[in-house]
Amino acid sequence: MTALSTSTLQAMESSQGFESFIKEEVTLISSLNDARIQQMMDYSKNFLDKVFPLSKGSHKDVRNYVVYYQHLLAFFEDGSQAGLKQPKQFVALSGHKENPTSIVLKNADGFHVEVIFNAHGKRGSRDKANVDDIQIETKSMDLGDVTIAANDEQTDSHWFSMVRGDSEITTNRAGQRICRCVDQRKHFTGKDGEEYRIG
Repeated sequence: MTALSTSTLQAMESSQGFESFIKEEVTLISSLNDARIQQMMDYSKNFLDKVFPLSKGSHKDVRNYVVYYQHLLAFFEDGSQAGLKQPKQFVALSGHKENPTSIVLKNADGFHVEVIFNAHGKRGSRDKANVDDIQIETKSMDLGDVTIAANDEQTDSHWFSMVRGDSEITTNRAGQRICRCVDQRKHFTGKDGEEYRIG
């Protein structure tokens, strides 16, 4: 067996050093992304606390949401529960009442917010209530300096993700910032059991 040349050993050390550097960089980027996701989630839950407050506690501390008859109940880590301060703000859901895949809230101005759950999602797997996204309905085609992209399906409602944020926004050839929001009609089950359509 021949001994490895000095140049070969240096090349291997250099390669291993680079691999180590790349691993460190990937870990750093991942932690920054995780921190940003947490910041976006905290901001979004603060929004829920302001617009759709619970009768007690904060959406940030909720472990899971359950629909009981026509009411939304939020359960906390200690087993206590709370409803919405204004119960009529809960209007619809997707999935089963005991384990909804999303809940739909409606504010006094008639705009909807969908809270989407996914225990296996990129964000939901990190959230104690498995909230993967919070989408806000907007009827405007212009969100500040962001224009919503055209869609084949004509609908008055467009949905902007509070949690994904920048990943929803791209720039077109003209230099306009385009929001590739979810801009399709959504179908849910109303809290009365009837079909609930938005858009």
